[in-house]
Amino acid sequence: MLWILAIGPGVLGLAADNDAGGMLSYLVTGAAHHLEWFVFALMSMVPVTYTIQELALRVAIATQMPYSHVLRVRFGRWWTAINGIVLHLLNALILVTEFLGMTAALHLIGFPWWSGVAISWGLVIGVTAYRHYPSLERLLLMMAIFNFAFIPALITLHPNPHAWQQAFGGTFTSSIFFLLLSLAGNAIAPWMIYWQQNAVWSGNVPSLSFGRKDIRLGVLAQVVMAAIVMLIGALANGRGSALANPLQWLWAAAGPATGRLFALGIFDAGFLAACTISLSSAWMLSEVLHGTPPPRAVTPTGGRSRWIHISTLTIAAACVMWPHLSIGSIALWAQALGALWMPISLIMLIVIGRDIRLMGPLVIRRRRLIALIAIVVLFVTLAALSGLA
Repeated sequence: MLWILAIGPGVLGLAADNDAGGMLSYLVTGAAHHLEWFVFALMSMVPVTYTIQELALRVAIATQMPYSHVLRVRFGRWWTAINGIVLHLLNALILVTEFLGMTAALHLIGFPWWSGVAISWGLVIGVTAYRHYPSLERLLLMMAIFNFAFIPALITLHPNPHAWQQAFGGTFTSSIFFLLLSLAGNAIAPWMIYWQQNAVWSGNVPSLSFGRKDIRLGVLAQVVMAAIVMLIGALANGRGSALANPLQWLWAAAGPATGRLFALGIFDAGFLAACTISLSSAWMLSEVLHGTPPPRAVTPTGGRSRWIHISTLTIAAACVMWPHLSIGSIALWAQALGALWMPISLIMLIVIGRDIRLMGPLVIRRRRLIALIAIVVLFVTLAALSGLA
């Protein structure tokens, strides 16, 4: 397992961003049989994701401060608090999708619904209570290996030529814009900026070049696994809509072997994301409410922040106790709402990146600024097209 030592928060953040809600969204998207649109869109998000996360890394290396502290220095306490509250609410909604995914996966393999919720909640609470961040990061990276369960799930499908033709044969519909918005929100979410910045600060990433390699590896892993899950949805050749319960839809369409392997991958995706997103929120709220970050290499789930952290996870898990929620719809909307807030998060990050007093020699130049503005325009355009469709 020495490979674990060569990677860091970039890989973990991007692996966790392929969360349970995101993977279920990709499954639903693939089941819509529009791969000719979505594979291109997925590839197009690679430079977008890398550019944003590289800027978050650059800010972390230049400022040597947690992100909320950087925001407070540049924008003041009021804007920092507003941004923190909105992102915490978005994170809470995403956490609901993580518990939905984990619980649905356990339910599929035979656990009662309520015990699936309890097991998922207990595991996330227990792991995030660990106080030494570098060790926790290594543990979560080792757990990420179960994401590879999606690969044998795809292999077990044995699709025929007609299934391949159907996967790439969908016609253009108005729902494509909303699915593209959801895809963009899953490829890069606002919480990832906090995660990248604070994980770099807490984990002591040694250099910008090391962090860039880490992010490149994470982006590669993210897009490969997302493409695999889209293919599973497209090639499963199931009947009816996958929106209500994508896991049961896949089980009925592809059989128990594929269903169990996919459920394992979904549980792992939800677990990783619930841990990283809740830690990201805890870091953010700890800095916003108390004005001071936890010591370096210490997770933010102790002290007075512990009860907010536990309460957030408990409320998110409690929302899942009703077993008849439309899992696919909630997953798509959670990712889409993150994409709607992304332009605001990115504009704030750009302003910081252009501040010579904070950034010093790492300040972003004109060419990078133009690329970042184009990304903001992309998110705004997708949001507008989704609203008009």
